[in-house]
Amino acid sequence: MEELIRDTEAKLKEQQTILANKIRAAEDSLMRDKELYLKVTGALEGISILQQRLNEEVQEDESSVNVALG
Repeated sequence: MEELIRDTEAKLKEQQTILANKIRAAEDSLMRDKELYLKVTGALEGISILQQRLNEEVQEDESSVNVALG
Protein backbone atom coordinates (compact mmCIF):
# COMPACT_ATOMS: atom_id res chain seq x y z
CA MET A 1 0.00 0.00 0.00
CA GLU A 2 2.83 2.41 0.84
CA GLU A 3 4.41 1.75 -2.54
CA LEU A 4 1.14 2.63 -4.27
CA ILE A 5 0.93 5.89 -2.31
CA ARG A 6 4.56 6.80 -3.12
CA ASP A 7 4.06 5.92 -6.79
CA THR A 8 0.86 7.97 -6.97
CA GLU A 9 2.55 10.91 -5.22
CA ALA A 10 5.51 10.77 -7.63
CA LYS A 11 3.19 10.73 -10.64
CA LEU A 12 1.17 13.63 -9.27
CA LYS A 13 4.33 15.67 -8.61
CA GLU A 14 5.53 14.95 -12.15
CA GLN A 15 2.16 16.01 -13.54
CA GLN A 16 2.26 19.14 -11.39
CA THR A 17 5.68 20.06 -12.80
CA ILE A 18 4.55 19.44 -16.37
CA LEU A 19 1.45 21.59 -15.86
CA ALA A 20 3.47 24.38 -14.23
CA ASN A 21 5.80 24.39 -17.24
CA LYS A 22 2.84 24.48 -19.63
CA ILE A 23 1.36 27.42 -17.72
CA ARG A 24 4.66 29.33 -17.86
CA ALA A 25 4.97 28.68 -21.59
CA ALA A 26 1.37 29.78 -22.19
CA GLU A 27 1.90 32.96 -20.15
CA ASP A 28 5.05 33.77 -22.13
CA SER A 29 3.21 33.22 -25.39
CA LEU A 30 0.32 35.38 -24.20
CA MET A 31 2.68 38.21 -23.28
CA ARG A 32 4.30 38.07 -26.74
CA ASP A 33 0.88 38.10 -28.37
CA LYS A 34 -0.18 41.07 -26.23
CA GLU A 35 2.96 42.98 -27.23
CA LEU A 36 2.32 42.26 -30.91
CA TYR A 37 -1.33 43.27 -30.53
CA LEU A 38 -0.31 46.60 -29.02
CA LYS A 39 2.21 47.20 -31.82
CA VAL A 40 -0.37 46.43 -34.50
CA THR A 41 -2.93 48.65 -32.76
CA GLY A 42 -0.38 51.47 -32.63
CA ALA A 43 0.41 51.03 -36.31
CA LEU A 44 -3.29 51.16 -37.17
CA GLU A 45 -3.66 54.37 -35.14
CA GLY A 46 -0.71 55.83 -37.02
CA ILE A 47 -2.29 54.95 -40.35
CA SER A 48 -5.56 56.49 -39.22
CA ILE A 49 -3.79 59.73 -38.31
CA LEU A 50 -1.95 59.80 -41.65
CA GLN A 51 -5.19 59.17 -43.54
CA GLN A 52 -6.91 61.97 -41.64
CA ARG A 53 -4.07 64.39 -42.42
CA LEU A 54 -4.09 63.38 -46.07
CA ASN A 55 -7.85 63.99 -46.25
CA GLU A 56 -7.37 67.42 -44.65
CA GLU A 57 -4.66 68.29 -47.21
CA VAL A 58 -6.88 67.19 -50.08
CA GLN A 59 -9.74 69.32 -48.75
CA GLU A 60 -7.41 72.31 -48.37
CA ASP A 61 -6.13 71.83 -51.93
CA GLU A 62 -9.67 71.59 -53.26
CA SER A 63 -10.60 74.76 -51.38
CA SER A 64 -7.58 76.55 -52.86
CA VAL A 65 -8.54 75.48 -56.37
CA ASN A 66 -12.15 76.60 -55.86
CA VAL A 67 -10.99 80.00 -54.58
CA ALA A 68 -8.59 80.40 -57.51
CA LEU A 69 -11.28 79.46 -60.03
CA GLY A 70 -14.06 81.19 -58.24
